[in-house]
Amino acid sequence: MEIVSVAFDVHLPAGVAGPAAMNFDVRCFLIPHADGLSLLDTGVAGSAAAIGTALTRLGATWDDVSDIVLSHDHPDHVGSLDEVIALAPHAAVWGNSPLSTQSLADGDSLRNLRVLSTPGHTAGHVSLLHGEGTLLVGDLVGSHNGQLQRAPAPFTADPSQAEESIRKIARINALHMLFGHGAEIDQPQTALQELLDV
Repeated sequence: MEIVSVAFDVHLPAGVAGPAAMNFDVRCFLIPHADGLSLLDTGVAGSAAAIGTALTRLGATWDDVSDIVLSHDHPDHVGSLDEVIALAPHAAVWGNSPLSTQSLADGDSLRNLRVLSTPGHTAGHVSLLHGEGTLLVGDLVGSHNGQLQRAPAPFTADPSQAEESIRKIARINALHMLFGHGAEIDQPQTALQELLDV
């Protein structure tokens, strides 16, 4: 079973996050492991039904969700956390936010995932390496029309720390990169280097 992306379209009216209206996608991920599934992020409020539909398509239920990992605590990534906890009450909640019940440190292993501390977008932001080939980077970077882009400056707590975290993931020879916003990119090293060179 492969990692499954669950995407939601979001519209923010003008004035909410800047002078112009914004349309973007938000993604969370169901990650299979030997004993069930881990869920990376929970999406915006009201996303639990779509996650449940994805579970059903996989032949799984909420009882199969053993772990909920929060890349960071922005509302578009934790908005459905309470709903998800109610549906999967036995799942441990991992991350580095007050919403987590279990903390994560750089290099930790969680099921078939390696934790990478990638602060900058938020202080406790984490990314995950699945096996040796897939990086799940939350909001450290995103993709738009096949190009990598930094998280918007107004939403990044420490831009210089974010740059260091981008350099860190650029040193990993990943086959695929999955994002909190935007479609997957294969062979991301060139795109990461181009982003760092800008």
